[in-house]
Amino acid sequence: MIADAHNHLDKYAPVELATVLTDARAVGIELMVTVGMDCETSAGGIAIADAEDDVYAAVGLHPWLVQDYPDGIPIDELRALAWRPNVVAIGEIGLDFYLNKFTGLSYEDPELQRKQESAFRAQLQLARELELPVILHSKSAHETVTRMLGEEGVDSVGGCVQFFEGTPDDVARYVELGFTFTLGSSVTFPDPGGWFETVRSVPTDRLLLESDAPYLPYADKGSSQSAPDDLRLIGEAVARLRGDEPEQLFAGSVENLRRALPRIDGAR
Repeated sequence: MIADAHNHLDKYAPVELATVLTDARAVGIELMVTVGMDCETSAGGIAIADAEDDVYAAVGLHPWLVQDYPDGIPIDELRALAWRPNVVAIGEIGLDFYLNKFTGLSYEDPELQRKQESAFRAQLQLARELELPVILHSKSAHETVTRMLGEEGVDSVGGCVQFFEGTPDDVARYVELGFTFTLGSSVTFPDPGGWFETVRSVPTDRLLLESDAPYLPYADKGSSQSAPDDLRLIGEAVARLRGDEPEQLFAGSVENLRRALPRIDGAR
């Protein structure tokens, strides 16, 4: 059994989604978490989770979209979505302080950072209120993210750091707060300088795998899109880097995901 801890299934057209799910199950993926980026995509993910027994959903507002809500984020709508029975986490939430080629904005702007921090804090408080883990997006912001997690007492619910790209020191800080780490297609590209050492530093009981489908395809895929069934190749690459047996890594990552998002076992 393989678990895809983070994807965006709502981005696929219905006919395409049917093929994507069939292909995923054919390579052994039997558990998936589809993650929201705003209220619309969160609701779309919930609809898929309600229809598919092996899919669960997370709801949240992504830091890239915070500036689209000048009057404040829709926290009441997110709360209502989070009460749905197959929702297992608040996410994808967090901070991104990096020059962003997708949005055309520089998140080095202090005002945009302030807006992100306000939205992040509100969603961390929602997670604690609902006793739901969080799924984090953190880019060039690990120090601020871990500080805010501590300030809001989110170690009581924990969660996952998505597409993790930090250092071994960042790993240690997140572990102290009870977090796990999802590793994705970046492991299939050349090491940009020390990243593979971070992959090796993730504790075995905190390691998860993700496709982030349909984004970020693995190296040499020959396609601009990823898919959940890429996860077998990604997991094998992680296993090689860590000196692990692939099937043991796959099995362990499933158990780790169930511990990180415990409502998976009680959602249906």
